[in-house]
Amino acid sequence: MTGAVATLLSFAMLSAMLGVVAGGRLGAQAAPRIDALVAAVRPALPYPGASSDGDFPTDNSAEPKWFVLWPRTPDETRIIVKANPLHPETQKLAATAMGRIQEAVIAAERRAQASYDRALDELRRTGTATDIDGISLDDEGSAGERIDAELELVIELSEPHTFSVTSGVAPVVAAGGGGPTWTVSIPAHTYRATRGDDLREHFRAAETVLYFGIAARPDVTSRGDDPAYTVSVLSASQGVAVVLRGNEQLLKEVAAAANWARLAQP
Repeated sequence: MTGAVATLLSFAMLSAMLGVVAGGRLGAQAAPRIDALVAAVRPALPYPGASSDGDFPTDNSAEPKWFVLWPRTPDETRIIVKANPLHPETQKLAATAMGRIQEAVIAAERRAQASYDRALDELRRTGTATDIDGISLDDEGSAGERIDAELELVIELSEPHTFSVTSGVAPVVAAGGGGPTWTVSIPAHTYRATRGDDLREHFRAAETVLYFGIAARPDVTSRGDDPAYTVSVLSASQGVAVVLRGNEQLLKEVAAAANWARLAQP
């Protein structure tokens, strides 16, 4: 296994730990709805399925850029499209990201060492112990967040729900067509808070929410001066939502090519 592949696999594990935006729960309608979602997006995802462990394409080929983890049980509500770790473009992307991540981690190590030195000096002078800044996955910075987003696309089925997002730009609401009644979109971008403890740059993955069977327009409100917004929707027992989040180019391709009318059918 090459170093680039090993690096990419470590990113995949981090992505699994970080997860995606949680949606509403689906009840007894989950099985037929997920079948409809699979039927809707399959024409837009002409890629091989996943190996049994979910880490490679089924044939271990380096040719396809993407592969798909299709739902394997009736209660699953996600379709996950992953970048092929054997593909040259993916390996190049991972190697470039690792260089930027290492720079961010080295800077974090220096800050942690400075914090330790100050705490040790304070302890010697006053006998009082103080907190020491440590190192965490967050110290990978926006480079780590960006690579997590660029290496996959999550397509998740949920009930229509009100949700909050951390974002430097306001979500855009638009009337849907060809299936969804409304769409809410956020482009991929970097942002930075202007107050609080965390003033570092962050990367926000592209995200689009498609609402089916929702008559009222979703409402977007800003949460003060923070880079955060709330998207509110009225509850609808017969409605459904689809959340697409991750690689922006692939998201746009799937959103444009999927047969969303399959989900609009009763």
